[in-house]
Amino acid sequence: MSMKLSHLFALLALSMTLYTCQSGGGVTSGTLIKGQLENAANLSAYLDKTGINVPNEVLANTPVDDSGNFAFGFVDGLKPGIYQLRIGAQKAVIALDENDHEVEIKGNVADFGKYNFDISGTESGEEMVAAMKSLQGGAVKVEDIDAIVKSAKNPEIGAFIAFNTLSRAGASGLPVHVEAMNRLPATSSMKAKYASYVQAVQGQIAQQQASETIKVGMPAPDISLPSPDGKEYALSDLKGKVVLLDFWASWCGPCRRENPNVVNVYNKYKDQGFTIYSVSLDGLDARRTAGLSPEQIARGQEGQKKRWTDAIAKDNLTWPYHVSELKKWESVAGRLYGVRGIPKTFLIDREGNIAAVGLRGAASIEQALQQVI
Repeated sequence: MSMKLSHLFALLALSMTLYTCQSGGGVTSGTLIKGQLENAANLSAYLDKTGINVPNEVLANTPVDDSGNFAFGFVDGLKPGIYQLRIGAQKAVIALDENDHEVEIKGNVADFGKYNFDISGTESGEEMVAAMKSLQGGAVKVEDIDAIVKSAKNPEIGAFIAFNTLSRAGASGLPVHVEAMNRLPATSSMKAKYASYVQAVQGQIAQQQASETIKVGMPAPDISLPSPDGKEYALSDLKGKVVLLDFWASWCGPCRRENPNVVNVYNKYKDQGFTIYSVSLDGLDARRTAGLSPEQIARGQEGQKKRWTDAIAKDNLTWPYHVSELKKWESVAGRLYGVRGIPKTFLIDREGNIAAVGLRGAASIEQALQQVI
């Protein structure tokens, strides 16, 4: 008997064992997960139970035959939840519902970890694979995860993805974490773990804010600095508007990646009395200018200024309030606001008081902005 034919008979026997008669005459069904993956011949397949802040639990393993077929059978069925499927070095997560009795996966093992495979027999499984596939091939934004959390039919999918993609996002990811946690039903095994995580993040943020030089509720210290063309712009001149004070620099990678979020919020709310006052920490500090002649320093500053203005144009930062001392970390404005890392933002209300500190991501900025606009 060929390997392929024997495997077919084994699958048939497995399927039969998953449908057994109860003493009362009814039929109880288990769970069958079967797959056919090209180029997976003679690898091993593993199925793990996973979740939020819990170690993965290996439930079963089975060899993949020389035709790429494998199957897991559970007579008592699998509980609804999130599972991880590993084939060789590739892995992917799927979600299962209460009545998912026969799940089938087809694809190529080379693309399995990128979620380029078809899954059928499970609505939540299809939703999870589609969501994970949409996140492949680029930087994941907080807004992308926020959209998944709010649109997921199965809230455990949104919670699992939010937790695993935004665990290092800090304050910018907190609104999404809270939304994902609140959408979980009380019966979800993820609820308590996620709630504990959210409380821990809230505590960390509160501790960080307590050590900030500039605190929520205090008047925003005034800044008056020159723009690239030499015009002076004072922060106090913008009183009556809601202002996002944004410390950044052309050389700062995280700043440049954050700029599209700032632009999106500006374009959405600029006609409602919202604007941005951007302080660049480009330029040369004393360490960089030590030993240089006045002419060399002047040329260096011109180069720094060009990088600053080029970044403004390239990132489409179209608001007029761009200022800088061109002194890098020796910026008096930066020290006045206790800036030790960038990007660093301060939301200022119409009365000129600090409304929020350290906003990152369009969702986080917009949520705070909506409270004061």
